[in-house]
Amino acid sequence: MKDNVTEAPSIVAVDLTPVLPGGENGGAKIFVLELLLQLSDLMPQTKFLLLTHLSSHDELGTMDRANIRRIVVSGQSARDSIRTVLVEKATRLTRHLPTRLRSVVFRVGYSLNSALKRGVKTSFLRDLQVDLLFCPFTAPTYFEAGIPTVCTIYDLQYKTYPEFFSPEDVQHRHRTFEEACRRASALTAISDYSRASAIQHSDIEPARIRTIHLRMSQRVAQGKGDTQLVLGRLGLTPLQYLIYPANFWKHKNHEMLLTAFGMACQGGLERNIKLVCTGAGGERQEWLQAATKAMGIGDRVVFPGFIPNDDLAILLSNAGAMIFPSLYEGFGLPVIEAMASGIPVACSNAASLPEIAGNAAVLFDPRIPSQIERAIHRIVSQPELRLQLIASGKARAYEFSDSKRMASEYKDLFISARYHSLNLDSISGVQSDGWAGRTLSIQVASTSDDQCIDLALLAPDWLPSSNVSVSVTLNGIKQKVVHKISAGSVTKLSIPIPRTGASCELLMSPSFVPARIGKGTDLRELTLMIRECEIKRADNKHVILFPEKNTDL
Repeated sequence: MKDNVTEAPSIVAVDLTPVLPGGENGGAKIFVLELLLQLSDLMPQTKFLLLTHLSSHDELGTMDRANIRRIVVSGQSARDSIRTVLVEKATRLTRHLPTRLRSVVFRVGYSLNSALKRGVKTSFLRDLQVDLLFCPFTAPTYFEAGIPTVCTIYDLQYKTYPEFFSPEDVQHRHRTFEEACRRASALTAISDYSRASAIQHSDIEPARIRTIHLRMSQRVAQGKGDTQLVLGRLGLTPLQYLIYPANFWKHKNHEMLLTAFGMACQGGLERNIKLVCTGAGGERQEWLQAATKAMGIGDRVVFPGFIPNDDLAILLSNAGAMIFPSLYEGFGLPVIEAMASGIPVACSNAASLPEIAGNAAVLFDPRIPSQIERAIHRIVSQPELRLQLIASGKARAYEFSDSKRMASEYKDLFISARYHSLNLDSISGVQSDGWAGRTLSIQVASTSDDQCIDLALLAPDWLPSSNVSVSVTLNGIKQKVVHKISAGSVTKLSIPIPRTGASCELLMSPSFVPARIGKGTDLRELTLMIRECEIKRADNKHVILFPEKNTDL
């Protein structure tokens, strides 16, 4: 029989203890807070308990809603001071240890650090009657056995560029990733690139991790401030500056951008064109600022520091273009935000950026200054290219604009995670009207009977493609047969499932967006319609998963 796990969880604990005041968390903080507000609206009967650190607790007061409440769980006791001292001492001591011994010490230290950070009793979440733990900053610090846990994976940059991190940071990130893979009932990645990286660097079953893109391109599209005041304060003129909004982390590649911009200036770039590099200040910003002066371009590069959203919206919409030379991005939200703001984009061809930018940006190798310089000249001096990029950029941003859809996908994941944790039959990835996106996930419980999944799939005759391919993955193993569903047909599939149960994932392509093919204003990414889905077991017992029914037959 189905139980109330088919509904949204009643109480979700959200670990926001990694949130820092201001802009130090970069785009991750922006995404998480927007997602939570959308989830609050989408799931009004669900209570969200935000677990906070004392340093950011008051700032997060803007999140308070009828169904959102904050609880300080870290940073308020002597225990936290002890943890800080121990971490600092361990960092100094381990630098002198052999690599293998250092790894062992880090592993033990990570567990001790997590225990001290957690600090609360082991039944903390259970005492609060929490149904699900959501860890949007990856680490499952407050994990409790028996409570479904969902973790978000942003990137595995430390695997590709370990030189950008201290050895201690590499070990910490690795342990965080390992713990998320081990503890989570389900994981989500913010891009297909990040999902593929997570599968490559772990032994997690592909069915346990799904891609949920960041769909919030309109976040800074409308600035409410005074344009003249904002630009005047920074000495800027509309369309006469390029912008790079990024914190000054090493992978953001500011050195190469400044080198390329200096080359462009010497190569005839109009004297009135400036470069604006926003981001939270610090030692690296000061070093880069000094470097621009040494290069003789100090008067053409502006470092305004951290910029509030309204001011950033004004800076974006009035820029001549965005130049985004990052070496590594799990998603690259600023690229989509710039497109939504109606400015042309030139960006790196590395990591997830080609996936996100599509054909709506000039791509370049971020390791080659001459390629960045060439992109700058093209995007500044070629009017036809600029108009083309602006038009294709707006269309691309439109595809990533539906934050309600993003929240809906997380809601589906929460429900799926609860099924997985409780060994129940479930389906996710199908909308109430029967439409499915690129991925349909079916969780089949263990049983003493032989069993199979029976599906009826409809491909309407007006689909933009003549057929849709459907591949099946069981417990992470891709099946050899690829099914072709022809437009205008209903196809029935029967998928044998072992008695031990399985995670079954159907990957369907190509997808389409109705609004882009003249079918109304629907922004969902769709593939096929699910007419029926049921699990058949011996003795004619079966469980209907879709359309939803409340009775097992």
